[in-house]
Amino acid sequence: MTTIPVAGARADLSKIIDRAERTHERFDITRNGERAAVLLGADDYDGLIETVSILSEAETLQELKEAIQDLSSGKGHDEDDVRAAMKAAGRL
Repeated sequence: MTTIPVAGARADLSKIIDRAERTHERFDITRNGERAAVLLGADDYDGLIETVSILSEAETLQELKEAIQDLSSGKGHDEDDVRAAMKAAGRL
């Protein structure tokens, strides 16, 4: 994460946005030496919001935990199993 004073962010806003978008870099923007805002690319922001949404849904979170436990204990299907099932169902 890069820290930039608001005056510097204002002067180079287009370049900062390009970097955030291309490299997924986050920028702390300070005012009077204090952290005031964070700039990040839109895709990174969307991913963050989606993650928060998923983690706030108790049922979805429980399903994820169960899926992780199943995979850890050897339950589940690998790519070959899924591909064979899809071929058998006429979906590939």
